[in-house]
Amino acid sequence: MRLLIVLVMFLGLLPNAFSQDLATMGQQKPFALSGSLDVRGIAYSADGIPARRSPFMYMISGSPTISIYGISIPLSFVYSEQERNFRQPFNQFGMSPAYKWITVHAGYRNVSFSPYTLAGYTMLGGGFELNPGKLRIGFMYGRLNRATTVDTTTGTIQPYSFSRFGYAGKVGYGTEDTHFDLSFLKAKDDEASLKVGNLDQSTVRPAENLVIGADTKVTFAKKLFIFADGAISVYTRDFQSKLALSSEVTGTDIFNKVNKFITINGTSEYYIAYSGGIGYKEKDFSLKVAYKHVDPNFQSMGAYFFQSDIENITISPSFNALKGKLRFLGSLGIQNDNTQKQKQATTKRVIGMANLSWDLTTAFGLDANYTNFSSNSEPTVTKVQNKYLLAQTNQNISVSPRLIIPAEKHTQVFLLSYNYSNLSDVNAETQAANNINTTVAMLNYNLTFNKSGLSLMAGGNYTTNVLTTGTITNKGATLGASKGFLKNQLQFSTSNSYIISTLPQGSSTILNLGVNTSYQPLRNHRLSLRVNYLNNKPSDDAKGGQPKFSETTGELGYTLSF
Repeated sequence: MRLLIVLVMFLGLLPNAFSQDLATMGQQKPFALSGSLDVRGIAYSADGIPARRSPFMYMISGSPTISIYGISIPLSFVYSEQERNFRQPFNQFGMSPAYKWITVHAGYRNVSFSPYTLAGYTMLGGGFELNPGKLRIGFMYGRLNRATTVDTTTGTIQPYSFSRFGYAGKVGYGTEDTHFDLSFLKAKDDEASLKVGNLDQSTVRPAENLVIGADTKVTFAKKLFIFADGAISVYTRDFQSKLALSSEVTGTDIFNKVNKFITINGTSEYYIAYSGGIGYKEKDFSLKVAYKHVDPNFQSMGAYFFQSDIENITISPSFNALKGKLRFLGSLGIQNDNTQKQKQATTKRVIGMANLSWDLTTAFGLDANYTNFSSNSEPTVTKVQNKYLLAQTNQNISVSPRLIIPAEKHTQVFLLSYNYSNLSDVNAETQAANNINTTVAMLNYNLTFNKSGLSLMAGGNYTTNVLTTGTITNKGATLGASKGFLKNQLQFSTSNSYIISTLPQGSSTILNLGVNTSYQPLRNHRLSLRVNYLNNKPSDDAKGGQPKFSETTGELGYTLSF
């Protein structure tokens, strides 16, 4: 609620303007159809190991768009014989027809109203978004989860959940640069969707959630901007619980205000999340300072994941120099958890990154990246054993020089990439088991003959991981080629690799051969064929009884564009 009050104050800063442009439908084409249809069949065989997939499968997918008098109706669908192997359906259909400022959603859709309410969660249902002028309105209703239960085909007990239904809405005013939005989400499990067992004896309980959020951004003179967003989430973990809410529980006033919209009992909790900051943006320079706070266990039924129990402040500069040849993007901040002082120790982190791209000449350039994340735990109780305190540094550095040599007959490209990452545990009692060093180096060469279009590729790679349990090393080479024929109607490519892998259990060689070809006999029709062969051969002294095996995969496809 702290941030929401501040957000409301920004509403008075928004300019008053409203406009809309409605074209006559008579000026539009009566009917138009565009998109693509893809049909694929995949065959698979294995020798030496049990098959890791079915010997044959098919997949039909498409993304057609229907336009009726200027109203666009984008559709999407995927159909596969593997549907029978999924508890949650793999086959999903949905559409979002749009006309001017009106968009209607139906079927499986991923809609976002705010980071904390409805944030791209897949919903089976319907809704709309209206954006006449600067008005921003949205609403969605549907199923968020389908119930899963005991797998009766195998007799095994699988984790199960209830069907979950909900609705979400948004109302706001402004543009992407200057706006104020309010949003909400209300979702609830359907206890009647439990098909097997007794609900009273179930360890999975039906839950209910109400989230109210706000988001604002104000831009001054097209350069200086202020932004903020926040939400409060009331979560009842078991709305059938008979446990009453104690009057001594923190936030009783909040529960009393929302008890008309959500079940409140002894399993109810509320969480707050908010962030905000200020920024400045020029053509070749920008600077942003941001603050973020998320309560422990913050969650919303309209979002998949939250990094909760964090508080951080960051500063992020960026600039372009030397007429755009030198580009830099960086960030530096401090982050800590234990925001409610509920843990035995507080972990503080230094979070920093820098990304540099420099075109030294027209032919030679360099890309570099560096990140550093340091963590350190400080006790908040009288005494905590050192082995339970986190103290470590995670660093990553990558450098990628590139050289492009164009010529009249051919073009050469050299790319070298080096990456080193290190996890150093500075806690003397735990560092022996936690230190990790990883090195990855690659050198790739590409030669393209400009007239014929023939492209040849060669490369080498080296990877090593140093762990407490031993060192893992992979080194190998790759060869490839691509060429177009018949005025590029027929495309051919091949990619092949040979890797020597060394593990503490022994070494092995991995051979991977692949061929791809496609043929486009007519403008909107394309046939494709892919064949891949994998052979894994462990050494004679390999431990653990690693088997020698091979796998072959073939894929035949047809794509229709219209």
